[in-house]
Amino acid sequence: MQYVETQLIFSPATPENREILAALLAEIGYDSFMDVPTGLSAYIPANMFDEAATADALEPVSAIFEQLKIESKPVPDVDWNAEWEKSFTPITVDGKCRIRAPFHDYDANYQLDIIIEPKMSFGTGHHATTTLMIQQLFNLDVAGKSILDMGCGTGVLAIVAKKLGAQCVTGIDIDHWSVENAQENAARNNVEMTVVEGGVEAISGIFDIILANINRNILLEQMPVYSRSLPVGGVLCLSGFYASDLDIIKEKAGQFGFRFELVLQKDEWVSAKFTKTA
Repeated sequence: MQYVETQLIFSPATPENREILAALLAEIGYDSFMDVPTGLSAYIPANMFDEAATADALEPVSAIFEQLKIESKPVPDVDWNAEWEKSFTPITVDGKCRIRAPFHDYDANYQLDIIIEPKMSFGTGHHATTTLMIQQLFNLDVAGKSILDMGCGTGVLAIVAKKLGAQCVTGIDIDHWSVENAQENAARNNVEMTVVEGGVEAISGIFDIILANINRNILLEQMPVYSRSLPVGGVLCLSGFYASDLDIIKEKAGQFGFRFELVLQKDEWVSAKFTKTA
């Protein structure tokens, strides 16, 4: 697949500022990001790239930077694994879960050992939202439950859920590459899960728990379908948005029969848990 690389050179080039820009670009179709010393490199399928849309997406936050330079260029197919391996290190969540690459050694000190090779998919655990969603899973009773991982990316959340005892797990992602990647990662971790290519229209059946780590606008748009796909007492865990967006997420969820239960926060990112009450 042909991609366009957008290089963002900015200062201060802090992790927080990288996350802000990545979140904004994700909303218009950018699906892969790489930290660089001067800022951030972002990647989008060439057929989705719009130079004006990119500039418009970043305009609301441009004032917070001392400088912000944007340059885009087409790139050929890249060996993403080779690029990723240069900087990937294992991460741990709450001392219970360790997420590593296939080339890292096993460590028996953790309850869960998860092997992820992301290719161009989102979800290695390094992003705050993925970590927060894994923390939510540790706080839930998932044993014997049916779980939907909406926007599954690498499949890491679904894999964690299955290893925690979920009976059946389904992952859905609109990106074909992510679907293949999630299937490969499921096999690497010796877990059975169903992975479906598609958007919200691909949701079928009723689940005990729905996980959706996407972005604010998509979460708001898909809330009615989440509600229809959970029974009373079902659990909805959301992430992919900032603490400043929590109120609008809570308001929308409330309109579709969800009661807000708790929020977890890391840096400016949050994950919210809701229970279906009506």
